Amino acid sequence: MMKSYDIYDTIKECKRKDFGYMDGIMEFIEKIGTRNLIFAGVGLVVLIILFLFYRGMRLRKYRKLIVDIENRMNAIKSLPLQYRLGRVQSISKNMPDIVEQYEEYAAEFEKISDFQKNELAVLVNEVDEQLFYGKLRKVSKKMKELNEMLDVYENDSQALLTKIEKITEIENIQRIEIIRVKEKYRQTIDQFESIRFKVEEFVPSLLDIFNEVDDSFVQLEGMMNNQRFEDAKNFTGEIEERVDWLNQRLEDLPSYIAVVRQYIPKKINHIDTLIEEMSKESFSLNQLEVDSRYDSIKKTLEECVVHIKHLELDDMGTILQGEADAIDRLIHDLEVEQQAYHEFKEKWDACYSLITEIYDQYKQALIDSNRINSLYVINEEHIEIDERFQEFDKILRESYDLEEEMNKGDFAYSQMIAKVELLKDRASVHQDDLNTFFAFRDHLYLQEQRAIDELENINIVLLEIKSEIKNKHLPMINESYKDYIQDSYDKAAQIQAYRMNRPVELSELSKRVDGARDVIYKLYDNVHNLIVTAEMVEEAIVFGNRYRSTFLEVNTELTKAEVLFRNGEYTKALSTAVDIIEKIQPGSYETLIKKSTEKSE
Repeated sequence: MMKSYDIYDTIKECKRKDFGYMDGIMEFIEKIGTRNLIFAGVGLVVLIILFLFYRGMRLRKYRKLIVDIENRMNAIKSLPLQYRLGRVQSISKNMPDIVEQYEEYAAEFEKISDFQKNELAVLVNEVDEQLFYGKLRKVSKKMKELNEMLDVYENDSQALLTKIEKITEIENIQRIEIIRVKEKYRQTIDQFESIRFKVEEFVPSLLDIFNEVDDSFVQLEGMMNNQRFEDAKNFTGEIEERVDWLNQRLEDLPSYIAVVRQYIPKKINHIDTLIEEMSKESFSLNQLEVDSRYDSIKKTLEECVVHIKHLELDDMGTILQGEADAIDRLIHDLEVEQQAYHEFKEKWDACYSLITEIYDQYKQALIDSNRINSLYVINEEHIEIDERFQEFDKILRESYDLEEEMNKGDFAYSQMIAKVELLKDRASVHQDDLNTFFAFRDHLYLQEQRAIDELENINIVLLEIKSEIKNKHLPMINESYKDYIQDSYDKAAQIQAYRMNRPVELSELSKRVDGARDVIYKLYDNVHNLIVTAEMVEEAIVFGNRYRSTFLEVNTELTKAEVLFRNGEYTKALSTAVDIIEKIQPGSYETLIKKSTEKSE
């Protein structure tokens, strides 16, 4: 312990030293000057202020950096590594192949956590403490080290999170898939609600199916909660298949129900009406197999109703289309049969009338055939009516058989029409043959009638020749042509005798008639020309008589002409008379010809 006197001595020594120091200062001030000293003092203060400002700026910068580092570190610490790792642990309980990965990731997480706690956090606290006390030495270096450590911490944490998320993504993906299937199911429910009034009564089991699907989703959630993701994935697929199955049936169900409850029953009712009407009219429906076809349609409809009620709709569209086609075919056949009845009646009446008419014509044709064979020698080809009638007799017998079949009533009119049309077509061929035969017969009759008419004309011409000769009182002409006229009568008689000798060859008859006609007409022309010439001679002599007393030559020539006229040389007489008259009065011959022509007309 220091004594009191020692303290006193110490104080005295200090004062002595201070006075020495102050003296030194005063000597320094005196040496540099007071003004300079003031400037130096101000400069020193400025430097101190600048130093303090710089130091404050650095301190604020580092504090801001350390805050950013702490925020960044806290952000990395907030990554859901531990939570996700816990999910991996839960997943690994139901997925043995994940256990090894979980252990690996847990070790990595522990290593990262130790690094953050024991190294990174310690260094951050150290730097933070130094900044708190304003110790800036080596802070810059430590800040750089902190950033490098923080990058390692962040990279390792992100890498581990990425690897963990690859495993936990199984759950996310499955959750998304479940949401997608649930949305599809919701749309299916909406679809059901829109058609519920149409289908619920017919298919009451639909509600049970929806309840089953609802229960399946509850079961699916249980799988997800227990991390049975693989089972959940498979079960989700099964649920979606069920939903798709249900959705497809809801799309088709209204139309199928409408078909089996409305469309097809309406068609069947129409069939019932047709069958009832046709039964009253004694239609035979056996040929159309109506009963078996009707029973098949009813049976198919009943089966379709059962399948639809149980939602067994595979190939239902094809089955219902086949059912509709079968109904339409039956309706068509029945309606055709109804229509065929009236058509059949018309065609049968026409066919029967035609066959009857042809039969009557054949009876006449057979008579005519015998007659023309007895009357004429037939050298040209013609219908052998006997042979054609034998062929027609088969058609006639078929018509009797057909009529007997109709009387039994066991036939379809639509099928019978074809038979009737075929029978009529075959009969029509015979109608054509008969027409040809009758035309040939008429041709023979006309050919003979022409010969008869020509013979009659020949006799008329001969009578005209005889009458004209007699009326003109020209005995010389009668004597000249008497033999020719008689010969013509003989030829006509011969031709008539040839015609009456049966059977006659008509071509020869026509030939003889034509030959006789040409001769007779030539004879008629010659006799007529002579008569005209004789009349002209008489006219010429009468005309020339007015000149007899005047001209001697006229009298002589006219007398000569009169002699020639009486001798029957009418042409010479005319020439003699005309020549002398033309000398006296030219143009007289033309006047005579004109006058003669008018008489003839």
